[in-house]
Amino acid sequence: MDKDKLKASFGRFMYGMSDLMILNLLTLFCCLPILTIGPVLCALYTVTLKLARNEASDIFRDFFSAFKNNFKNGFILGLIAFFVAVVIFADGVYAFSIEGAAKIFFCIITGIMAAIWLTYVCYVFALQARYENSVLGHIKNVYKLAFISPVQTVLMWIIMAIPVLLILFLPRNVVASIGFLYIMFGVSLPVYCCSKILRNIFARFNPEDLPE
Repeated sequence: MDKDKLKASFGRFMYGMSDLMILNLLTLFCCLPILTIGPVLCALYTVTLKLARNEASDIFRDFFSAFKNNFKNGFILGLIAFFVAVVIFADGVYAFSIEGAAKIFFCIITGIMAAIWLTYVCYVFALQARYENSVLGHIKNVYKLAFISPVQTVLMWIIMAIPVLLILFLPRNVVASIGFLYIMFGVSLPVYCCSKILRNIFARFNPEDLPE
């Protein structure tokens, strides 16, 4: 690779990272009222799916337009995700507070529920961003797509879980030192990586989503 191509590749990389940084800041700011998380994630996926398909995107216009257009369904989908997360958290706390066979049972139940919830989060906001459908229709399609794409689904689980696991298991001083990375890329980068995977899953149903 000659120097001009290397410079062009580096320029595209830096431009893409700047887009993701802007998206992350927009996402964090717009999520300050917790109940807007659903529409915000729909807006984030709208832009990252475009970026994953190498489509030009006006970050601010596309983000806020998608936020507005997906507000109703996004709000409902986000509310479902929030309440299920609360149930899973409560079940997990209870599981670790008891002993014996009951502890194993509730840990297994918590793990199964967490997998179902994580699958929902990985797919449902992208589906709302990409397709016209009812809330129930999107939820049904989440698990249809997960069933036919198990490897990709597990890969998205890992991508989404890594930022959380780093916070939980890294020493506090290390987490504090890399905190700025979460502010710049903590949400947008994992979602963008998942969007690259979702692009190929959706391409089975929409030829225009095929990678270039």
